[in-house]
Amino acid sequence: MPGELSPENRIRIEVDRALCIGSGDCVDTAPEVFELDAEDKARVIDPDGAPTDVVIEAAGNCPVTAIFVYDESGDLYP
Repeated sequence: MPGELSPENRIRIEVDRALCIGSGDCVDTAPEVFELDAEDKARVIDPDGAPTDVVIEAAGNCPVTAIFVYDESGDLYP
C-alpha cells in the first residue's frame, strides 16, 4: 500500500535507483515530473507536475521498468 500521496494527482512515484540506467525517457515524456540527477539517475521533482496518465506513460517509457506509480488502491504501474 502506498505511503503519502501527492496533493493533486493523489499518487506516489518511486524510482528504483538500482535499476535506473539514466536513459532519460521519463524526463523526455514528463520533464515537469522527472529529472536526471548528478549520477544520471531519474528522480521525482513533482508528482503533480503532469496529469497521472502522462506520469504512467513516462513510467511505461522506462526501458528497464524502474519507475513505480501508486494511488490509493495500490499499484497503478507496472
